Amino acid sequence: MTPAEAGAYFDGPAHAQWACGLLLRARPGWEVSRGADRIWRARRGDWPPERPPLADTNVGLVNEAMYMDALEAA
Repeated sequence: MTPAEAGAYFDGPAHAQWACGLLLRARPGWEVSRGADRIWRARRGDWPPERPPLADTNVGLVNEAMYMDALEAA
């Protein structure tokens, strides 16, 4: 799947909701959303409010960043 095809796939609300749910189940303690601007955002529930979320237009890259954050915290 090309980046353009992946973006078009997740433009559908049902697919975006499914991806958010998958990430929430796979990564407990995180909050995940996809805004109208098509940016995926993820942040740990224990982060201070001033810390910006992890963000990208690609849900796979946000997932990878969540994984790397967990490795750094361990």
